[in-house]
Amino acid sequence: MGIFDSIARGLGSLRPLSDAELEDEREALRQRYVSSGDVNEASKLYDELHRYDEEMTRRANEAYARENPNPPEPRHREHGWYLPNDD
Repeated sequence: MGIFDSIARGLGSLRPLSDAELEDEREALRQRYVSSGDVNEASKLYDELHRYDEEMTRRANEAYARENPNPPEPRHREHGWYLPNDD
């Protein structure tokens, strides 16, 4: 899948990057954002940082779903407005 990864990366996808590469690139981008003096450039870098954050969150959620395949059943308290009326 090397060719597909390179095509995806060329189109701007962050999926082919490993977690370490993603964190390293995000940190470099964050440092550019912090040191930027131009408002327009800072705005573009902020949007790019948000894109990296979304990818990192997606990966974390997928890892959590793999580790916890069966979520616990919801618990109901004795008194509460969110309980069904048939209890």
